[in-house]
Order: sequence, then C-alpha cells, then structure tokens
Amino acid sequence: MRYPAVSGSFYTSSVMALRTEVRGYLAAAKEQVEARERLAVVCPHAGYLYSGKCAAFSFASSSNWGNRGISAIIIGPNHTGLGTPISVSFDSWKTPIGEIKADAELAEAIVKAGKIARRDELGHLREHSVEVQLPFLQESCPSAQFVGICMGLQDLPAARDLGKAIFDAVAKLKRNAIVIASSDFTHYEPAESAKKKDMPAIERLLALDEAGFDRMVREKDLSICGHGPIAAAIYYSRLSGAKNCELLKYTNSGEATGDYSNVVAYASLAINR
Repeated sequence: MRYPAVSGSFYTSSVMALRTEVRGYLAAAKEQVEARERLAVVCPHAGYLYSGKCAAFSFASSSNWGNRGISAIIIGPNHTGLGTPISVSFDSWKTPIGEIKADAELAEAIVKAGKIARRDELGHLREHSVEVQLPFLQESCPSAQFVGICMGLQDLPAARDLGKAIFDAVAKLKRNAIVIASSDFTHYEPAESAKKKDMPAIERLLALDEAGFDRMVREKDLSICGHGPIAAAIYYSRLSGAKNCELLKYTNSGEATGDYSNVVAYASLAINR
C-alpha cells in the first residue's frame, strides 16, 4: 500500500474538506466543458489552491467515468530523483478519501511490453505528480482502478517506448482505459512571458505532434516539467486512433495569488478518438 506523501500540503488531509473542494471544482468545470469519450487528458499537478480549478477541467471533460471497469493510467514526472528511469507502481494507493485499487495486471503488461519501464515503488515514495490526481479520480469514478507511472527519463524515445507499451498492454488485456498525463507548464516567469512560451508548444499538442512538442521543449529550454508524460500520452493516443486534441483551460498561479510577476502556468487538454 502506498500512503499519501503530500496530503496536508498539496491538498487538505480532511476527508470532508477534500471531497467538498474537489466536488466544487468538478461541478464548476462541468458547466464550462462538454463531456466526451477521451483517450487521454493532460492535467496540472500543483497544490489545489493554484491548479485545482484547472485540473477539474480534464476530469470533467471525460464521459469515460461512466464506463464499466475503467482503468486510469496516470503518468507523472519524477521530481525527486528516486527510483528507476520509468517507475511503474503495482501497489494500491491511499488518499484521505480512501483506497484506490491498482490494476496490477495492466501494470505488469505495461512493464512486459516496454523496454524501459520497470516495477518500482521507490520512484513514487515522495513524488506528488501522480498522487494529486487521485482525489479527482476517486470523485469522478469511485470504482476506477489505476496504474501510477513516474518518468525520470523523459526524452522522446523513452516517451514513445512507454506510449507504445501502454497501447500494447491495453490492447492485449482489452482494457477500458484513459491516460492522464500529469504536468505543469512554464515555471517562475511573468504570466505574459509564460503564455508566450507555452502557446506554441500547446499548438504542437493540438496537432498531435509529440516529436515537434519534444523538439520545442528542448530547443527553447521550456520548463514544462511533465513533457515526457505528455509526449507518451500523445503517442499512445495516436496509436489508438486519435483524431484531435483540444485545449480546455489555460491559466496560471497568479489567478490564485494575485501576483502575475512570477507564476507557474497550467493547462488542461483532452485527446479524442
């Protein structure tokens, strides 16, 4: 069992307050976005005060939660440096809301299908990028199972290897699956500068061009922390027959703090068949 590492910091440890907060974000987002069947979504992972409203758009945009036997594959970047280059969790996890079961069969199939991903819990020990998605998943689909994946290695070949492994595993097991790529966008710049950098990169995502996105991140030295998870989600989606990607919400931490001189930017995107 993996116990919460950032409960009480990135989000409240009070179950009643957490449920109220997440449900409020989801209800507000549902009024502004159309729910459709999604192959994958991109979702921010900062503290809920800063990115919770934006994160809700990703979850509210998906009608998948009504599907039977849904498995969510949550891919986040590794901020701690612990664990293997791509760490796949086989454990069930806990949040203040309760336990969310691991789809260990799917996790094993992903590891077997890929060249880089390995079973590893150490990479997840103190990492927040997967954990902060779970209360939203639990409130959106209490019966969902999930697989947590933490990417330390985020280059394009690694992202494509992981995306292909997920595609092969989902196809082999005939899973009802959705991929959630956990990432924030430009870090610690004025809001205007962040948007100017992020929008060309987002245009590559809207075109389902993971190679162009990766190239832009590297050449422009963009501080998009989960670019590898996003590229993996795009590649998985293209293999799965994706037709388009849409930007649901773009915002930054200044909306919460009132300080637009030094922000972290957030984006919610959805990829459709």
